[in-house]
Order: sequence, then C-alpha cells, then structure tokens
Amino acid sequence: MATRNFHNSNKKTKYGEHDVKFWIGTVAGYASQEKQLESGFGWMYKVRIDGDHSNDKNKVKDDQLSYAYCILPTTAGSGAAFKLRSARISQGDTVFGVRGGGVGAPAFIIGVFPRTRETVFATTTEIENGTKSGGLTGFYGSLKKNKTLSGEFNDQIGPATPGVTPLDPKTYNKSNSDNPSDKVEQLGYDRNFDGEIDDVEAKLTPPRVAGDKNWDEGEPINSAQLEFILSNQVQVEIKEDDLEKPLVVNGQIVGYEQKPTGRFEMVNLMENEESTAYITKVLDQAVTQNIGGIDKKVANDVLTELRNGNPQQAKELIFPPPLPTSD
Repeated sequence: MATRNFHNSNKKTKYGEHDVKFWIGTVAGYASQEKQLESGFGWMYKVRIDGDHSNDKNKVKDDQLSYAYCILPTTAGSGAAFKLRSARISQGDTVFGVRGGGVGAPAFIIGVFPRTRETVFATTTEIENGTKSGGLTGFYGSLKKNKTLSGEFNDQIGPATPGVTPLDPKTYNKSNSDNPSDKVEQLGYDRNFDGEIDDVEAKLTPPRVAGDKNWDEGEPINSAQLEFILSNQVQVEIKEDDLEKPLVVNGQIVGYEQKPTGRFEMVNLMENEESTAYITKVLDQAVTQNIGGIDKKVANDVLTELRNGNPQQAKELIFPPPLPTSD
C-alpha cells in the first residue's frame, strides 16, 4: 500500500530548487494495487512512467512500480465541510503528471488523457501472455460492466446510450422534433383543432382556493385559509347517535356510534372534540406543506394556546403582527 510520507522529502529533495519535469504514464492494473484502491491512503495509483520504466512487464513488474499522488482541481474540494468529489482514474488510463525537487521526489498526477472510441481493450492476462495488446478496461473488482453506455471512451461525440439514436445538433430543427400533440391533449384540447387556443395560461394556472373557505381534509391548504381558520370559528358537521350500531361493553349498551347528519354548526376552536380534531388536522397539513415556516413544535404551541383560551396569541405564533413604525 502507498506510504503516507510522500511529503517527507529527503535531504536532496527541495521543492522549487530543481527543475520540474513532466511525464506521461499508464496506470497499472488493479491486481497490483488492490489494497491501496480498496482501503488505502489518499488518491494514489501505481503508474508505469514512459522513459522511466520498461514496457516489458517481465523486466519491471507492476508490483515494483511506485505510487503517484493525484492533485485534484479546486472544484473537487479537500473534504473539508464535506465538500469533495472523487478522483475518476481507472486502471489502464494514460495520465499526465509532474515531478520536481530532485532525487526521490514524488510524482504527481495532474491530468488524465481521455480514451477515444478507437481504444482497443485487453485483459490483464492477455497482456501478460502477449496474446493481445491494448488498454485495460476500467471495470475491475466490484465494478461490473453493464449496458448503460456503448463504450469506455470520452471524446467530443461521446458514447451513445443503447436504444437511443443521437441527433447531430446541426441537423436538429422543428421538422424532426417530437410531436407535441399528446401534450396538447393533456390540457384537454383536441389535437385536430384548427384554430387559435387563447386560454392556455388559464389552463396551466393552478386554481386558487379562497382564503375564507374552510379546509377539507385531504386537500392542500394555503396560508390565507390557515389564517382565516385561526381567526374565526370552525364549521363542523353535527353528528348523532346511530341507534342501529350500539357500543356494547360486558353485555351492556354504553353508547352508540356517531353518524353524520349533513347539518353543520359554527363552534369556537377547541370547543368540542370535533373542532379539536379539525384544527389538529389543519395544523398537521400546514406542517406538511411548511406554510409560514411552521413545524411540529410551532403547531403544538398553537394547540396549547388554543386550549388555554388564547386564540389571538395562537394565531400570532404563525402570523405575527407587523412591526410598529414611527413617523
């Protein structure tokens, strides 16, 4: 695995006092650096540097190669405050780097050459046996190849998504764009209508519920409705005993299930069980929609003020009065 002391230069290594040298190399196979790639320190890769290491792997094996440290761009972040992006380097990639500081100075990877559609791939075994030459695929270990893209390359056109026919931007125009007729029918218009449609904006504008309308369970609520409900009495449905559905305990009738009558009455907030249940559901819906920044704690505080007979204070927890102004 890579050493953590890449920054501990020896006596002959002085950054800035020796010429910086550029290099190009190939990232070694996964098998030779498995421990580093799975659980190692930093972003380091073994690289076969052109001119430094023989391309004959029988002379210089991958296991004998040194690690090069990745220098990430500022857009990748250091990891501080959880701001980070991983290095996107794979086995077989051709990388570009620098080295400076004299004898024993570490090598740094500062870029990767994009693979092209002409890249030929071979397995590690094929390369070692000399049966086939080519670059290593980026899929190794737990990375399994799938059919997401058509190839492992990154050039100006890029790989295609299987099943999708790419269209050159120069040839794209309205004549070959998707037919929007089905979208028109979604708005409730006949695609064969020959004329001008002038109420599209009204169709696309969602309906607004009046602020002085009571909220119905299962529907969204708006801030005007919420303020209106907290400022007024609540309309609840009158219920009565359902004589056909008695409540029996130990063989005795102790009451009857309640059934709706279709008649309504106005009651004060929290005056009875129905109004209490209603305002609780109203506040739950407001919390779900984050009306006025209300959360569960604020909703509970509102209910507490209402139980204590302070409706004005309850409303002001969500809708505070405007600050007084002076001349």
